[in-house]
Amino acid sequence: MPAHESPLVRLERHARNRALEVAVTEVRDGSWTTLTWNELYRRVIDGAAGMIEAGVNPGQVVVIRVPTGVRQLELELATRVAGAVPLLLPEHLDPSEVGRLLDEVQVRLVVVDDESRLSLLRRAALADAQLFECDDRSWERLRGMGLERRKRQPDLLAWVAGARAGSSSAPVLGLPREKSEAWLFRPECSGALSDLTGHDVVLLTGEATDRFTTVARDAHLTSGCTLAWVETPEQLEAALAHVSPTHVLLDHVAARVLEDLLEAGTIDGAPWHETPREVLDAASALVAEARLGSKERKLAAEVTALKPWWGDRLRVLVMDARVHRRVSALATTLGFRLGRVAHHPAVRLELSREHAVVDVPAAPQPETASVSLPRRGRAGDGLDSAFSLAGSPGS
Repeated sequence: MPAHESPLVRLERHARNRALEVAVTEVRDGSWTTLTWNELYRRVIDGAAGMIEAGVNPGQVVVIRVPTGVRQLELELATRVAGAVPLLLPEHLDPSEVGRLLDEVQVRLVVVDDESRLSLLRRAALADAQLFECDDRSWERLRGMGLERRKRQPDLLAWVAGARAGSSSAPVLGLPREKSEAWLFRPECSGALSDLTGHDVVLLTGEATDRFTTVARDAHLTSGCTLAWVETPEQLEAALAHVSPTHVLLDHVAARVLEDLLEAGTIDGAPWHETPREVLDAASALVAEARLGSKERKLAAEVTALKPWWGDRLRVLVMDARVHRRVSALATTLGFRLGRVAHHPAVRLELSREHAVVDVPAAPQPETASVSLPRRGRAGDGLDSAFSLAGSPGS
């Protein structure tokens, strides 16, 4: 499936061909929850139409700052389907740099799950932006607004897709740089992610603002695979046990501590071996064709006890970091492949020049129309009071 197709076209295809298959799953409130492709499609198109109803136009920028997981994915896709540009900002960016970056683009909407996430934006001039505090209730209400808009204007999202044809909708990230000012870029890569299919089950680790997880999410949309997404390495073992993935994609944070996780790994609540480090070292030496005695060879063979830790379907492990010898030997012994992802150079993006803002045709208005977000006022009414908590641009 061509990745350059619009997000709407790709979602429609998966909703039609894989309607009842799981699109995404996550741990929420201590239990695993799922959305099918049909459910994800409906939630995204209603959310996109709700954003348009609230005044978001194609080509404008939506800053998203919510926790890793399904809601992030829904908001990101809804923004793209609405023709707007999702902008994700790493937490470790300097607020003054954030202010400079946002001053260069037309931010129409800022989405947060809590007012505390506004601290990163305290130096940005956002007088023309709306603020949407997105909890479960407000998200449902926004989608309700979108559903009503689609009823009045059934061709709305198809018109937006046509108006934005040829323009990339992929998320844009802020890139901190050590010796010069930060810039905006759109992550791209080549390699193992292009091989994903709709029959694969992918377990992804990492933050939403990471370039690796960003390209992985777009590969999910292109392939139609099942995606399980956790943020931290500490969540990996439980996710492996529940999901039993065909592909494991580890961001640089999880990749760096994978060997520690393997040593501490448990199966059915018990350590997989009494001396895991010695087993991993012996297996590594055996694969490297080192001269080993019978005791060391027997120890190396016991690495197969770790196979259930990965589940019973793993075929590919992709690490966004250098692969060390013990992991490489483990893959060889257990029979899964190490996939490679090559990140393209981060090219500075002049977002204000790339995206022309397009006005959406007005829809027939019901008698009691509302064009405001569920929990905040319209742009032009002045800054929302939540922004005052973040301080003025000069503070």
